[in-house]
Amino acid sequence: MRIRTTWILSLIVVAVFGSGVWFACRADEPTNRVRDVKPFMRMKLEASSRILEGLTTENFEMIAEGARKLRQMSTAEKWRVTNDVLYRQYSAEFADNAGKLLEKAKAHNLDGATLAWVECTMSCVRCHNHARAIKIVSH
Repeated sequence: MRIRTTWILSLIVVAVFGSGVWFACRADEPTNRVRDVKPFMRMKLEASSRILEGLTTENFEMIAEGARKLRQMSTAEKWRVTNDVLYRQYSAEFADNAGKLLEKAKAHNLDGATLAWVECTMSCVRCHNHARAIKIVSH
């Protein structure tokens, strides 16, 4: 009877541990993360389109609106996909560049806003490249 109880308790421990490992692995699946972040990234692209349209039509309010949206989004929890030092640096650069873009738009400085947008885009691309590299290494 004692051996049977030990056997049953062992099975329960293994089942609980196995379930925990399975759920932990499932939490790291990229498809779930991609699905959660995809609408957020779409909003980022929409704000970027507004900025580009504003730059090409010299619509400073449109530029400022897009810059405000990007800067606001850069503080959201969904923005932080990792706590990596380099990722945090790229993210901070992006937020700073979005702030510069907003300043140039408010000053109706088209050349300055264009340059700030290029810097914003470059920091965005660098960060996405880094995030993809982390994803490849971690999986």
